[in-house]
Amino acid sequence: MAVNIFERYGIKEVANVYFEALESEVEAGIAKGDIVLFLDTLKVSTVETTAENVSAQGGWGNPKLVTWDFGKDINVTLEDAVISWEEMRIIMGGLMNKGSDTKPIKIRKNAQVTIEKADEWAIEALVYDGDNEDLAGLTSKGHHNLPLTAPEKFKWIDMTRGLRGTQENFEENAPKSFEDEDGNAISFKVRIFWEDETTAEAQSATEIVISPDRYPGTYRVVGDSLIRSEKTGADEAFQFVINKAKMLSEVTLTMQAEGDPSTFNMTLNVLRDNDGNMMSLIKYN
Repeated sequence: MAVNIFERYGIKEVANVYFEALESEVEAGIAKGDIVLFLDTLKVSTVETTAENVSAQGGWGNPKLVTWDFGKDINVTLEDAVISWEEMRIIMGGLMNKGSDTKPIKIRKNAQVTIEKADEWAIEALVYDGDNEDLAGLTSKGHHNLPLTAPEKFKWIDMTRGLRGTQENFEENAPKSFEDEDGNAISFKVRIFWEDETTAEAQSATEIVISPDRYPGTYRVVGDSLIRSEKTGADEAFQFVINKAKMLSEVTLTMQAEGDPSTFNMTLNVLRDNDGNMMSLIKYN
């Protein structure tokens, strides 16, 4: 069937993209052919094709006479507005571990303590200010208490005096006075740091471990979008199919106090498939 060469289309809509595993990932529970990701929250989906060329030149003015093209390269860039934990694992090339009763995930915690009296400078008397939502147990005064299973080991920094130490020297570093030179009461801000492996949080946590010898995989990538006919104004289905795309190990996580929410970018380099092709573009009604 002949194609109308005068029929033109506009492209604007971001694509929905899914990834199919080309190889099994035993540790992740993924078999060959499984759909590993479906992304329908993308902000931008870009397919960029580049190539190199070299020309024979000569004669007056040294013009180009014959040109050879080579080194065709296709890169796909996807920018996601939100990210799943599995998407994070895949773009990081990491291994996911899930905590359990027998194998909890170690969580590093910290919280600030306000100490206002001499008898409060004791491990069993520590009371949190309530500025850390991760802490368990609220008192009737609206303060966070140490968990009932208080950490046996912790580190501390006295934010008021600039001292630091561990639970072994905490009590011996108590202030000599809780009053200033004018007799006014003063308090001390102390931040406590500890590792949690015993609570329900640690037993239900999930972690992604990034190792120097693990990298993102290779996938079949399919993207679905819409193109709009200049002639009719109607949308038609548009799809790109990449049978072999390598996820590149280039990831940036941005955490900032102001500005727009972070987006999550991934880049794929298109490889030649078993048929010698790189990509297909499909239009259908």
